[in-house]
Amino acid sequence: MSETKSNASKIEEGRGKGSGASYKPWIQTREISSCGTCSNPKDWKTGRTVELLSQGEAYFWHMLRWDDSILDIREQYPLDLELTNEICDDRCCKHPGGRNCYMTTDFYVIYKDGSEKAFSVKTSRNLLKKRRTKEKLDIERCYWEKFRHVPYEIVFKEDMNVVFAENIRIVSKFYNASSVFDEMSMLKHMIATKRIQVDMESEPLDFPYLLEQYREALPEVKGGVPVCQIHST
Repeated sequence: MSETKSNASKIEEGRGKGSGASYKPWIQTREISSCGTCSNPKDWKTGRTVELLSQGEAYFWHMLRWDDSILDIREQYPLDLELTNEICDDRCCKHPGGRNCYMTTDFYVIYKDGSEKAFSVKTSRNLLKKRRTKEKLDIERCYWEKFRHVPYEIVFKEDMNVVFAENIRIVSKFYNASSVFDEMSMLKHMIATKRIQVDMESEPLDFPYLLEQYREALPEVKGGVPVCQIHST
């Protein structure tokens, strides 16, 4: 069952505020009714549970998080309500969801060099043929580029490298050494932490084959604990 909260309640909770592990998205998956493609992966770099509302968002988030030039990813990021209403008034168009409904951007990304970028994720370019959809995206673009001076891009699920995203999803579960319990999980840990470099983009990773190739390069695991971890404690 979905749970609806008022703007005041969300603001009081600190939604849309914070960074890294403390960031709180404006929308949570449990607030979306019948969202069969929602997902809640754990950010392996911050430990925060992420709120993703579509399969396309999930694919794109994993690829963003794999990028080491990125410092922070804030999903379901709320746009200033007064400003989006002003943009709609200037364009003589209806504010999405009504004048009291916050618009959100799928991903607001901060890079380590201090630059920023906003992304909207859509399933297909065919959606841009819908006048209202295009109108909403134009409001979002105006918000970011004209008023926030932040580059804005629409990305499409149909263009995404699903193999890359799925490989990232699989190995990232073993990013932390505490998740390692055998040779195979150690291999995934070493790939996730990029101490073993493999082709992530061309085809699904063949882990049994890779284990044979890299077994000698893997730290030893004893009693379900990496030896390197035992020596460091």
